[in-house]
Amino acid sequence: MTGDATERVYFDAPTSTAKDSFWWDRYGAELTALTSTARGALQTDCAYILDRGIFGSGEPNAATWPVNRTRTGLVMGSVQSGKTASMFGVTALALDRGVNIVVILAGSRLSLWRQTYERLGEQLDAGEDSAAKITRRLLCPARGVALSGASTSLQDTYRLSSAQVRRKLAQGRPLIVVAMKQANHLYALGNMLRDSVFDAVGELEHPVHMLVLDDEADDGSVLDAAVEAGQDPLSPNLKQIPRAIADLWEPRAGDAPSNLYTTYVGYTATPQANLLQEDHNPLAPRNFVISLRTPLDVGHPVDPARSAPRTSTYPEPAGIDYYYTGGEVYYARGASAQLCIELTGRADDDLGEAVRAFLVAGAIRHHRTVGASGPYSLADADFDTRGAALSASPEPHSMLFHPAADIERHFTGAEDILLWAGISDRAAARELLRSGDARLPASLISKMLGEQSLWEAWIDRYRHSSAEIATEFNLFNPRTIPDWPVVRQILETEIIPGTRVSVVNSDPNADDRPEYKPSFEETTGRWRAGRDLSTIFVSGNVMSRGLTLEGMTTALFQRGSNNPYADTQMQMQRWFGYRGKYIELCRVFAARQQIDLFSAYHDIDEALREGIAAKMTGEAPSPVVLHGMGFLATGKIANLGRTPLCPSSRPFVTLINDGQAPDPNAQLVADLFAAEPSSDVTVGRTRGRALDDTLSLTEAADLLDQLVFDSYRPGRDNRLGELWDQVQTRVSATLPPLPSDTWLYNPPGPSEGEPSLVRLDCPYAIPAYLRLWEACLTRPVRGLFVIGEPSGRWSMADLRNKQRHQPRFTVGIRYGAGDPIKDGPLAELGFSIPATQKRVGIEGELETTWGANDPSAGPHGYRGDEFFDYYHRGEPVPLLSGSAPWRPAGSHGQILFYVNQFPQQPHPAVTVGICIPAGGPEQFAATRTGSLVAG
Repeated sequence: MTGDATERVYFDAPTSTAKDSFWWDRYGAELTALTSTARGALQTDCAYILDRGIFGSGEPNAATWPVNRTRTGLVMGSVQSGKTASMFGVTALALDRGVNIVVILAGSRLSLWRQTYERLGEQLDAGEDSAAKITRRLLCPARGVALSGASTSLQDTYRLSSAQVRRKLAQGRPLIVVAMKQANHLYALGNMLRDSVFDAVGELEHPVHMLVLDDEADDGSVLDAAVEAGQDPLSPNLKQIPRAIADLWEPRAGDAPSNLYTTYVGYTATPQANLLQEDHNPLAPRNFVISLRTPLDVGHPVDPARSAPRTSTYPEPAGIDYYYTGGEVYYARGASAQLCIELTGRADDDLGEAVRAFLVAGAIRHHRTVGASGPYSLADADFDTRGAALSASPEPHSMLFHPAADIERHFTGAEDILLWAGISDRAAARELLRSGDARLPASLISKMLGEQSLWEAWIDRYRHSSAEIATEFNLFNPRTIPDWPVVRQILETEIIPGTRVSVVNSDPNADDRPEYKPSFEETTGRWRAGRDLSTIFVSGNVMSRGLTLEGMTTALFQRGSNNPYADTQMQMQRWFGYRGKYIELCRVFAARQQIDLFSAYHDIDEALREGIAAKMTGEAPSPVVLHGMGFLATGKIANLGRTPLCPSSRPFVTLINDGQAPDPNAQLVADLFAAEPSSDVTVGRTRGRALDDTLSLTEAADLLDQLVFDSYRPGRDNRLGELWDQVQTRVSATLPPLPSDTWLYNPPGPSEGEPSLVRLDCPYAIPAYLRLWEACLTRPVRGLFVIGEPSGRWSMADLRNKQRHQPRFTVGIRYGAGDPIKDGPLAELGFSIPATQKRVGIEGELETTWGANDPSAGPHGYRGDEFFDYYHRGEPVPLLSGSAPWRPAGSHGQILFYVNQFPQQPHPAVTVGICIPAGGPEQFAATRTGSLVAG
């Protein structure tokens, strides 16, 4: 991306400057649920995607566009945050800008395809079917085909008349296609484009711009080169969806018109695999990566008079009712409200508690509703008009029960709910589910009355949550929770008898999808309220891909994983969304380990978002994808590596100058010991000497940064330098920002010639890490974990405690068994330094690292050089093992120099080992096969 990429968000939507804003104005008029601030943010982000992404190379032309006439990019949203609204907004602006063909890939499941098609017809292409609507665009498939339950061939589904296409394109009217992201659908669409569209495009005397918007772009649209390497081109193991998408514009045999230009934009909340796939894959985001924002009470304020840095959230003045409630609310700011409940491990008890929480919350929500009937009253009601049915209906109230990935377990899970509620046996429960109307039985009311204390307890819990939410978000008053008698009466009359249990998965016997809107009955000519106004959905993976559970308040997540992946499990968190109106009633029931994982996923998700935001404003390299302490970023890319920041618990620099000339590192050590008092370290005999004072993190980093190696001057323009730049950008994004002249990673570059190849064990990464630790003592940086704490996240750490227990470093010189140093600055210190004689390999690196090591040494023996500083301080030596090699958090660290000289070596040369205690920050960059870091 080039040019000024800074954009502004306005409290009031900016006036469009486009010559023709027909599509945007029509679409914007349908966004009545958004505040003016949210509409402004949506329009600003859509305009950014249009200007910097879709038209980032200018208007389609051979001079500025890539040679293959294709631009590819990625837009990162949040789970259930409004990505579809952005896709439609981008479509509207693109059509106003003159884009000729828009293809929306609406998910890989039939239900999601239809859901997106319906929403497009209600918002982007709003209005009754009429001659005017038919005139303004060409829509494929036709509504009667897309939404019909009848079986239709794919050739007929995507059939268009070439004469009709030619007429529309000649008139400047767009072609809009909503396609299912399934290989057969995509190849059928590709055939239609070649049969009916490409010839018409080729006849035009101007460029034709096709925009392809891929919803849930990490689902099926990623190619893994490592997996597919060596596969036969006709092998069924080759992934077809990405190829079928690229087939929409790539020539099969020279048949793509030369005036066709294509922009592919992938939309996803979890872009890890998209960013990690190899660049040569056709859908890899080569040209732009963009992050959307969500409304909250924090973020850079809207200020049209100055350039505002981009943050993941923007302040919404309309208040909490319009906030996006994602991971920041559930796992951080809502922690005191106890929105997450740890499972007990007793499955029946956990199920009962979750259902009680859901039903009581439903009664409270119904009590707050004015003018609407309850779900039981509406079950058999009918209405003259759709509007009347809508007016009588409350907002939907939903629960998600996610028992496991196995489809059959979903049915038994639904049966478990009905059995808990009082259905007599499993066969009766299964038959009730097959009927399609599995309402909770009246026996649950009797059960409730017999255990009222368990139900009434939720009144107090919700009151506590309401008070905590009010405090956290600065509300004037907590939301009112009615007394138990009121709630009980609503439970008896409306909520319990009006709540149904539904299985939604890929099994043919399951429900197709939730139904929240009124439906028209042909037999009676009457309208009925939505079926799912109060429903417990039992589901699995199908719910993690785009299908929205409206009004979701309760989630029971019993699923676990031995190999968790951040992108997959992030998508499962369907409780995210715009739940501010009732967030105090929301609950997530999951195992403690799973809650910790969800929290950690959110943390690295925000870290990735910060990296993308910095990239958008031109201040950072490509964003880094992170693994977690106990999970991987994605399972869609094979053989991913894990590149840590911390150089290990006791890194040793094997680089050493050859000693044929005076070693500047010897001068560095001599100057340090000449300036500061020091004393011998004696254990049985004199082992070396150490400074009496210690160094801070910054002082230790400054010392190590001064080391110079004749054969190693890599500079910062390499992949390790890029990794540290990414980290620095993220640290600076967290207040207070780093000073502009501060760099974490400071390797020397060549005075002339080519830089050295960067090393994975780069010695300058050690001081970079120490500077990072120092910087993190005053910043809750995202995406970092705490070494020594399995679930510890730096963004949640007690920074005051971290400051009190930050390490200081003892600096020592380890004596060897060789002759004392006789010449040079080290010989002038006033104490004798016997040289070490570590072997140096033919490539000029030490073959051995740390010196003496005797794990069995007694209380008066010498355990080894890594404990040199403990003997200097007279402290007990800790018992470290291979499984726990870190010094305890709060311990000192050490920097131990070795002065190496063989008898025939003219000058001594210095190398160094460092011991780093636990308690510092760590991250794990996801790296592609053969790559040092992601980039």
